[in-house]
Amino acid sequence: MKKKYFKTIAILLLFFQHGFSQNYQKTNFGIKSKVGQVQIEIQFFSPETVRILKSPEGSSFTKKSISVIKEPVKTDIKISEDENKISVQSSAVKVQLDTKTGKITYFNLQGEQLFTEKDNGIKFTPVQDVDAKTFLVRQAFLLDKDEAIYGLGQHQNGMMNQRNQKLFLRQQNMQICIPFFQSIKGYGLFWDNYSPTTFADNLQETSFESQVGDCADYYFMYGGNADGVIAQMRSLTGQVPMFPKWTFGYWQSRERYQTQFEIVDVVKKYRNLKVPFDGVVQDWQYWSTDD
Repeated sequence: MKKKYFKTIAILLLFFQHGFSQNYQKTNFGIKSKVGQVQIEIQFFSPETVRILKSPEGSSFTKKSISVIKEPVKTDIKISEDENKISVQSSAVKVQLDTKTGKITYFNLQGEQLFTEKDNGIKFTPVQDVDAKTFLVRQAFLLDKDEAIYGLGQHQNGMMNQRNQKLFLRQQNMQICIPFFQSIKGYGLFWDNYSPTTFADNLQETSFESQVGDCADYYFMYGGNADGVIAQMRSLTGQVPMFPKWTFGYWQSRERYQTQFEIVDVVKKYRNLKVPFDGVVQDWQYWSTDD
């Protein structure tokens, strides 16, 4: 009777050790976990590109990207768990999930921190989108003090480094918005949401806040340098064809030309000055009127 009792205790201990202590579920491309009221999924699209999905507990949705064409690829990964940290490592990066705060941190293989979310940095605020219930989605990150980041599209603020900026990302004339930036540390981040989104960077945090979303959905790409990050972004969203050779020269552009004779005179002037150029931009004067 005593022997059977100790055998039962041993089985229960093994069950608790290998069952209840595991804070994640392994998937084909990474892991799923739950921290507090937030469902978290880490998906490897390649050894260098990681997708993060976060959603409120119990929510059900289907997210189909309209810009990402790449599918996740079966990637060799190593999963380890130490106290309140779950680490998922590929041949290029290590992704670490804090099971107490939900924070995700990214490291290179030398153990150097590349990028990190902020503790408890995810926030879902219920909102009504016409006749559908959805969320305002906000995710906060932390950058190094002197870390420069580039991207976010084409803006008229005269800034190349987008630190200490607040930008409302919505397409309009003379403002092209792309919720993507790359860092001088050799990584890039693509926030995959198509509603109006506010990017903000200050001393406390860096954040994306989208007015409508079922989830937080972003991609971390490690390229080592700018060219490597752009290569990962192209792999994710599609290759960009090269322009024809003649477009790589000088282009002449102004707000508009009123007549074809004015355009021709401009071309003649350049020729007389022996200044080479390859294109003339004819702006809105060619638009027809709606009668």
